[in-house]
Amino acid sequence: MNPLRPLALLLLTILALAGCLSSTAPQPGELRVSLMTYNVENLFDTAHDQGKDDFTYLPLSVKLANPDYLAACDRISVPQWRQECRQNDWNDALLAEKLERLSAVIGQVGHGRGPDILLLQEVENLDVVEQLNARLDQAGYQTRVLLEGWDERGIDNAVLSRLPQWDAPILHQVPYRAEGGDPQQKTGKTRGILEVRLLLPDGQKASVFAVHLPSGGGPGYLRRQAVEYLAELKSRLPADVLPIVGGDFNINAGEELQHGYIAQGLARDWSVSHLIGCAGCKGSYYYHALRQWSFFDIFLFPREMLDDGFNGWQVDTASIRLAHKHRYQVNKWGSPARFAGGEHDDGVSDHWPLYAEIFRSQEPAR
Repeated sequence: MNPLRPLALLLLTILALAGCLSSTAPQPGELRVSLMTYNVENLFDTAHDQGKDDFTYLPLSVKLANPDYLAACDRISVPQWRQECRQNDWNDALLAEKLERLSAVIGQVGHGRGPDILLLQEVENLDVVEQLNARLDQAGYQTRVLLEGWDERGIDNAVLSRLPQWDAPILHQVPYRAEGGDPQQKTGKTRGILEVRLLLPDGQKASVFAVHLPSGGGPGYLRRQAVEYLAELKSRLPADVLPIVGGDFNINAGEELQHGYIAQGLARDWSVSHLIGCAGCKGSYYYHALRQWSFFDIFLFPREMLDDGFNGWQVDTASIRLAHKHRYQVNKWGSPARFAGGEHDDGVSDHWPLYAEIFRSQEPAR
């Protein structure tokens, strides 16, 4: 072991504890709501979900006992993924370790309680959400939502919150369409946009949209179409409902430089988190092969939240930051540390979570 590593881990732990206290303290009469969006990278339970290609994340003993499961692995076209599917032993002990590390990362904020609103990507089902919630025993998340979508592997968006719901959640299916002569099959089966309707502390209605756009393996026009559809969903809301969007947009730095899906697309209709805050942030995801940081993970706020506010609610731009100070999160290259089967004393997800706060200054009582 590198003799400097224990010292580095101690420093990261100290920074993590400092991060728990770094939220802006509310001023007298002020209301604050904290948000975090986090791609938790393949948070599967250990049971097969019917109709989903989740065979990589099953116990090896289960796969060996069921020839159909191994046959499903053999149908994977990418050799590396096919081998992983056949050999990965995703068991209860590994899941428990993954959940423990995730809960520690989420607990960096809110003095160990986590954010008021937590948006998660790459979650298999509500069962594993409940398992994570049980680890977040201080959070008090009364709202826990995951609606099963259309992704072939079964990964979905989830929203957990201490705030109550004012109406039923909705899973919006993005109306993707093939372009440039591509067959319609090119659009694939991908995640929907989860809308969870939450009531803020003063009674303000909010619609929180959790997104996980198609990966870079799909055509860029799919991500552009999703950006356009978000603007449409925003326009459909009643004028008194506050829209907030968070999630993994999968728009890498090279694609953004070429097409401007963020600066010219999202920024037309929204205030984009890393364009208004997160000073000094390099990005939330790192491509080692390209040595490239990208802002995959983004919050979107109505533009008026930077000015007079949306019915008094504003975004605290100084609060926008990456929550990445826990020792599990940083590898030896200084980038997000993947869980990698729990083989190392670091590793949790290939993304860093993004954090932000919104606030409202209440008028003095008369």
